[in-house]
Formats: sequence, C-alpha cells, structure tokens
Amino acid sequence: MAYADGIEKFVETVNNALPPDFYTYPVEQQRVLYDGLTEALPIPVPDGVRHRDETVTHQGRTARIRIYEPAGRADDAVLFYIRGGGFVIGSLHSHHSLVAELADRTGLAVVALDFGMAPENPFPGPLEDCYAGLCGTLANLSALGLGGIDPQRAVLCGESSGANMAVVLSMMARDRGGPRLRGQAVISPVLDFTRWRHGGEDAPLLSGGEMEFYTACYCPEAAQAEHTYVSPLLGGAFDGLPPAYVVGCEMDSLCVDAEKYAALLRENGTPVTYVREKGMVHAPVRARRVSEPAAEFFARYCAAVAELAGRGTRP
Repeated sequence: MAYADGIEKFVETVNNALPPDFYTYPVEQQRVLYDGLTEALPIPVPDGVRHRDETVTHQGRTARIRIYEPAGRADDAVLFYIRGGGFVIGSLHSHHSLVAELADRTGLAVVALDFGMAPENPFPGPLEDCYAGLCGTLANLSALGLGGIDPQRAVLCGESSGANMAVVLSMMARDRGGPRLRGQAVISPVLDFTRWRHGGEDAPLLSGGEMEFYTACYCPEAAQAEHTYVSPLLGGAFDGLPPAYVVGCEMDSLCVDAEKYAALLRENGTPVTYVREKGMVHAPVRARRVSEPAAEFFARYCAAVAELAGRGTRP
C-alpha cells in the first residue's frame, strides 16, 4: 500500500502538531493540541454559511448543538454531524469548517451534535447526549429557526468515534421508536472496541496505544466494551436501519470494521454503498486542502450524503 498524493505530507503535518504519543499527555493538554489542528491545517469557512449555537432538551436531558445554514437552503432535508476524537478530544471548534463545508456543498442545514466527553462522561453519556440532541432538534425545528424542514428527512453523518455514534444512534432510534431517519453516512467507523482493550496494531495517525486509551476512557468497566451500543459488530441487530454510505480507508486499521458493517447491512436487506478509499489514512477529512485525492474523497462523500437526503450537491 502507498499513500495517495499529498497524504504523506498530511501525516507529517498532523504528527508535528499532535505527536504520536499525545494520548499519554494530560487530557486537557490533549484537547488543546487537537483543537490546534485547525491552525496547522487551516480551512476557511465557505462564504455565506451562517451558524449559531443552541440547546435542546429531550426527556429531561439537555444537549448542545450548532446549526449551520448555507446561503440559500436548497431543500427541506437536514443533516446531523458527529465529530471524531475517540469520545475524549475534539469540540465544535475542531470540526467547524468541515461541518460548514458540508452545509455549503449539499445546500442543506446541518446540525453538529455536541456531547460531554470521556473520561468525565463515559458510556453511555456521549450517546445519550447525541440522542437528546437529535430528538430535541427534530421535535423543535420551527423554534430553532428551521421551519420548513421535514423531520423525516434526517441523515446522520460522522467520522471515527463520531461514525460509531451515528451507527449506534440509528440503532437507538429504531429500538426506541425514535425518529425515522433517511440515511447514515459514516467514515472510518470504529465498531468493535474489544479489539483495543489491550492495544493493537499501529496505523498512520491511529496507534494501538491511542485506541487502548480511548477504550479505557469510554468504557471504564471492561465489560462495557462488549455492549451492543459500544461494539455493534458484536451481536448487534442490523435489520430496519436506514440506507447507508460507508467509507473505509485502505491504510486504516479500522477499515475492517467498515467492511464488516457494510456486509451486515447488506445481508439484512439495508441498501448500502461501501467505498474503500485507496491510499487514505484514518478519517482523512482534514486532508482535503493538502491532498487532491482527499478533496475528491470529501466531494464524493458530500454527494453521497446529498443523495441519501434526496437531493444533489451544488457544483
């Protein structure tokens, strides 16, 4: 396997800003360094995209959200984006330009779901925060300035641990009789945490030690890693889920999770498109300004999201 054009430079840039052993640093320092990637890999917010922060409540749980609207909303679907970061690092700031660009390319309103992070807020805290954000938003669209949006045309999006939560939220919505989702679009999902309780293989930008640390933070009790809502590949039910677009990256140790998930959806009658991105490392969404293949990957992703929502992307 070889890096796609520009990806080696991307890996070097990330490693310079976020050293490979960063997960051994105090958690607050990890979070500062991770948010600093926005300076190491600056990407401007597209012109005309507006955003605002809100809070919503569902069944007594309050959740933070950030709403993005493109210059001229083109359709009545809505996207929900859940960031990566191993449930431990990341923020609305760390993925701000990414979510804004998703809104711009699709012409759709996008809601970034925020959540309390581990280890302070372990499983199921982040999931319940995101589920409250999803349900609370769809139940209060007009009050949030999103009048005209169809609550049955929601698509869940996310990368890495955010892709894990997008998958699990799809299951929770089905199991709890929650929102009827139009689709799910996930990049580099981590769907079996039992592989990482004692370390594992290293890959560019995702080491076994890092995954072991994230697993311990999110699942402080070892048995939690086996829960269906943590590791869906272990005994999860894959029927009745929304149509999916699943991305695996060739040089990512989690590519096997994406492949297995796509196969299980297909076996259970769920429409799914699986894409294996050649020469790409784990969740390469930040590489879209330093790698032409990464930019093309993100353009394909946005087009697939728009298709799941029922519309085409802007040129």
